[in-house]
Amino acid sequence: MSIDDDHTTVMSGPAGPPGAVKKVGVGFKIAFGLVNFGLYLTVMMPALFSLPYKVQQVAPDNKALVLGIVAAAGAVVSLVAGPMAGVLSDRTRTRWGRRRPWLLGGILVGLIGAVLVALAPSVPMLLLGWVIVCVGGAGPAAAITPVVAEQVPEAQRGSMGAIVGVATQLAGVLGYTIGGLLTGNIVLLFVVPVVAFLVLAVVYMLVVPDPIVPLPQTTIRQTFRLMVFSPRKHRDFSLVWLGKFLMQMALAFLTTYQLYFLADRLGFTAAEAGQKLTLVGGIGILVTMTFAIVSGILSDKVKRRKVFIMTSSALSATGLALMGFTDGFGLFFAAVMCILGAAGMFGAVDVAMASDLVPDREQAGRWMTIYNLAASLPGAVAPLLGSVLLLIGSPSGTNYAALFLTGAGIALGTGVVTAFVRGVR
Repeated sequence: MSIDDDHTTVMSGPAGPPGAVKKVGVGFKIAFGLVNFGLYLTVMMPALFSLPYKVQQVAPDNKALVLGIVAAAGAVVSLVAGPMAGVLSDRTRTRWGRRRPWLLGGILVGLIGAVLVALAPSVPMLLLGWVIVCVGGAGPAAAITPVVAEQVPEAQRGSMGAIVGVATQLAGVLGYTIGGLLTGNIVLLFVVPVVAFLVLAVVYMLVVPDPIVPLPQTTIRQTFRLMVFSPRKHRDFSLVWLGKFLMQMALAFLTTYQLYFLADRLGFTAAEAGQKLTLVGGIGILVTMTFAIVSGILSDKVKRRKVFIMTSSALSATGLALMGFTDGFGLFFAAVMCILGAAGMFGAVDVAMASDLVPDREQAGRWMTIYNLAASLPGAVAPLLGSVLLLIGSPSGTNYAALFLTGAGIALGTGVVTAFVRGVR
């Protein structure tokens, strides 16, 4: 036992040698990939299509601002609910295990919220429903995020990261496709991804074990204190966190506003935009899968992580800069391919790098949910910052050049901070 930097008694101990965790098999990899697909389908489909579509129905005259407010409110809720779920799941003891109750319970709460969002007749009701969705989403994230750090040996983490990257991008592509097909039924538009996640979660629980690691009981006050750590003491983990935050911030500018971009800048209707995004995503998934799989496997083989993160930083910045000057679908397509390739590379290797640098493997739930804040916090900041950038010199809120060029600069920051990481090559 030791006293952590926040003066809370916790289990101590480094990650341990690479051989301390047994290699995982094909069944584990398939089940983990499927449950990540389900998780990210419930995240990506609303972010990329269904939530902007619903906001456009409820508040057509102020869609960008309302979308920013709703998305930001949900992200703020996630900032509290996510770490709470992660720390508490570390200490959950049931016959099902410590993660499974949070996985299933969170999905059911999210389902209730999804129905409320779909049926919301006004912005306040929409906001309430979305907050409930985000509260529910904290449970599955807390159950799934620590798995790589807890149950996968270092030599396989790049490959597992590639699986997560592919699942994420596939969820985004199918989110476009499913969204375009279900626009005639707003309830199914929001419910279908949650039900699909529920089915895949059951499959996952039947295949992947949920070991219970003895940890001391904690109070609510201690739980909040466990969310805080010293950046000076855990320097490398802090830098990885910051790099993740910057990359997700840059990508959030695209994911939040691309549906409106296609309408405002390129003149497509919502239905046409959905079709175009499906086409781009269908081709883009091949790009993303290639970048994710090759990068993940190579990073394991050459035992290097940083070069891949820095390359993805430059590639995403290039794509976002192109978006700022896009005036036709061809250039939009090229820009998105750059960004998707960068996202695939980053998603595969960044998970592996964060898992390598977890300060305490026995509390992987705590550390990986703190790490996951770097993905959820931009959801609170980017929509609000984006709505301000869109208004620069444009009362109608259509200055997409300012939006995407700012995103390009932020993406480059990921490569800069990664260069200072010392714990991995």
